[in-house]
Amino acid sequence: MYGIDRRRYLWVSVSALLQGLLLGKYMYADTGLFLALPLPLIIIVPFALWLGQEHWGRRLMRFLGALTAILSVFCAYWLWSVWPADAEVYFLPPQNMYLTRICAVVFMFLPFFQCRIAMWSWRVPYSEVFFQLCRNIFLLFQAVIVTVIFWALLLTASLLFDIIGLDFVPHAVFSPLVAFPLTSLTIALSITLALKHPGIDSLGRWILAILAWLLPPFSILSVVFVIALPFSGLRPLWATGQASSLMLLLQLATILLANAAWLDGTRAPFSNNKTISAAAKLSLLCLPIYTGLCLYSLGIRIQQYGWSVDRVQAAFFVVMAGIWGIGYAGAVLLDALTLLLRWRQERSRAALWPYAIGKINTVAALLLALIVVAMNSPLLDPYRLSANNQVDRLLAGRANPESFDFSYLRFSLGRYGSLALSRLADSDAGVILDQVSEALSQDPKEHWGNVRDGIVSEKARREILAGAKTYPDGRDLPQAFVDSMVRQWGRADFYFLRDVRGTSDLAFSFKKFGTENDDEYLLLVKRGMGLLIDVSSPEPRAVGTVYGYLNPSDMESGDVEVLAPKFNDIWLGDSRYQIVPR
Repeated sequence: MYGIDRRRYLWVSVSALLQGLLLGKYMYADTGLFLALPLPLIIIVPFALWLGQEHWGRRLMRFLGALTAILSVFCAYWLWSVWPADAEVYFLPPQNMYLTRICAVVFMFLPFFQCRIAMWSWRVPYSEVFFQLCRNIFLLFQAVIVTVIFWALLLTASLLFDIIGLDFVPHAVFSPLVAFPLTSLTIALSITLALKHPGIDSLGRWILAILAWLLPPFSILSVVFVIALPFSGLRPLWATGQASSLMLLLQLATILLANAAWLDGTRAPFSNNKTISAAAKLSLLCLPIYTGLCLYSLGIRIQQYGWSVDRVQAAFFVVMAGIWGIGYAGAVLLDALTLLLRWRQERSRAALWPYAIGKINTVAALLLALIVVAMNSPLLDPYRLSANNQVDRLLAGRANPESFDFSYLRFSLGRYGSLALSRLADSDAGVILDQVSEALSQDPKEHWGNVRDGIVSEKARREILAGAKTYPDGRDLPQAFVDSMVRQWGRADFYFLRDVRGTSDLAFSFKKFGTENDDEYLLLVKRGMGLLIDVSSPEPRAVGTVYGYLNPSDMESGDVEVLAPKFNDIWLGDSRYQIVPR
């Protein structure tokens, strides 16, 4: 037994350190092959080992081997579909949503295999699977708490080292290749130690009991929100810009609290108070309403702009929350109807809620797995769906070729985007062919350099400068100045242009600022900041910064008054601003 424990601890420690090293390299990689690391393998397989280590043996090893093989197939297809068309890894799309989908499926089915290994049977009761799932959640929860405490102590110690002059210690500890392995090792060892103490089960039941009694007040708020919608209308909801995300979180919270309240369908925590029980069930009836609103909001965006990778991902989460919501609401509604019409003879036969919660969860989990498998294949690949839909909209005339983002096809949709551009290249429309040629001629290094720096493309910069307001009317920006600004955009003196996205974000004013040579300077105003630029030389340079809450619209009158002394203040609109020389 001691030998088994030694091997188990060794595997847990090695997997944690390896995971931390790879994640550290991935998180701080700008370009290169480390962006192609298979995160599902790096994250999911070690966590499956840590959570299932109490069933150490051949069955666990076979399960981990099968899991590794399945995830390897998923990762290989994902890498094939998103690999850049130029075969050079300058940038790969983030794996956040892709990883979340797979983690959700594996985390839901991991308890089933844990119970299967422990009971030596494929016929595992739902109650055992449910409580194993809860146990896994609480193990991760306590691991997070231990990790936070560990890093708080480490931060305190590093500050002490910094005080006494040993600043190399905190620099070493907080470097990615040390911090990530330490974090992974702390999580792995805290899970290992918690498994040796059965108190985690008691703690889990105590937390579930608390969560169960959060459902009634949460339900009342949810019902009041739904009742208020017809009176307030949907406009204030859409005006937030986060309506779908908020309602999706509301659905997930309701589903979580419902499972905490009724567990595997054998507990009725509100049986002594029918009013509280009814209020708790009302929130489940609201779930399909939230799903409908989310689908409506998403449908409007799709109708306006078509499918994108993010919208396909959003549709996945809305549909999955909707499956659970419709299942729960349907069971509660049918149960209420049978009670109202007095159809049932025996409660154990006719009542659907909460006894149906296990079947609903099982069916929903299976549907989740099927959809995730389809999304990791050409059938429902978000990149394929997005590329085909965008091209279809363009060819059908529902999208304007002038405003269509051809760079999105080339650089953001991987292999399927390249195929879509090839399809557009066969089009007879001259405008489309010109835009395709321009997209294909873009330098990948320059494009992804702009993306990493958070600045717009060179084409967009020229369009912004061409459309920006210039005062006095009739004055145009010199071509040499435009070319120089395009080159320096977001860098050095013009760093504050990084977040400029449209022509209304900038305004220019030519003004003589009363210097000894009476030279003319260019005042560039962006919301919240201004820049005084010397345009007398071929390469413009910033000579002063204007601080204050400036606004490009303040320059519409063209009334910019210079106040003494030189380069000290200007009067713009109704406010006085200070110029700080450079």
